[in-house]
Amino acid sequence: MVKNKVSIVIVTHNSQATLERCLTSLHGSLANVDHELVVVDNASSDDSGKIVKQQYPNATIVANEKNRGFAAACNQGVQETEGEFLLFVNPDVQMDPGSVQSMMALIRTDHKAGAITPRMRNLDGSFQPTCRRLPTIYNLVFSRGSILSRLIGASHIYTLPDYAEIKAVEAVAATVLLIRRSLFVRMKGFDERFFMYMEDTELCYRLRAMGYRNYFVPTAGAVHDWGYGSDAGRLRRIWRHHFSVWKYFLKHLPNGFSLLILPVFLTLNMLLSIITPPYSRSGRR
Repeated sequence: MVKNKVSIVIVTHNSQATLERCLTSLHGSLANVDHELVVVDNASSDDSGKIVKQQYPNATIVANEKNRGFAAACNQGVQETEGEFLLFVNPDVQMDPGSVQSMMALIRTDHKAGAITPRMRNLDGSFQPTCRRLPTIYNLVFSRGSILSRLIGASHIYTLPDYAEIKAVEAVAATVLLIRRSLFVRMKGFDERFFMYMEDTELCYRLRAMGYRNYFVPTAGAVHDWGYGSDAGRLRRIWRHHFSVWKYFLKHLPNGFSLLILPVFLTLNMLLSIITPPYSRSGRR
């Protein structure tokens, strides 16, 4: 392990459309920060790998023959790193200058810091909520993915608002996530049973159970072009998200509701989500 070094891990799957902007922003955000870049490519058919080598000639590229999913690919990428700190970044993110330094300042001074995320914005500059409460039976009904929440506008019961100061929160998204390498290894990384979605919330659950605090850092910022980090279709995304929610409840809230009633609710919600218009781009992860 190399002290004070930041290891950036990016997982791609046909991410060419946004990857170049992401890498360009990293150059500015990581000025004067000792770092390395590892890109795990989940069987892309575009020129994602070529773009990485053009901007980061010394980057390590791990090319998978099949799509292993986000959680497994992140863990795979960590195996190729040596930095004291790990920074997971989605390929559809553009980091603000100085953002990494702002997050690093916190993680260096708070030894109970778990996962740290910056303040995310939509393309129009509006706030994009990526911090949330840990899922419960109650707030699940009012989550952003719930049709009921979309009808009555109560997603704030699950997602958290903007904060002017550093704030300890229950869970953060892995859109951009900073964590100590030693802690990530101790937690055995992301649970690879979550192919896509909920792997970050599940990690945050375990971090809190171990006494660590997850943080929102508003002095660090990034733009998230939500949903354009890969070419995965909308139907596949909806299916993956609902299935991951079920897995989360089965793992951390194993009861009759999770086993018998929740799958019925998720199936109905998934079908309604498919036949209704997608979210507006504001506020999505």
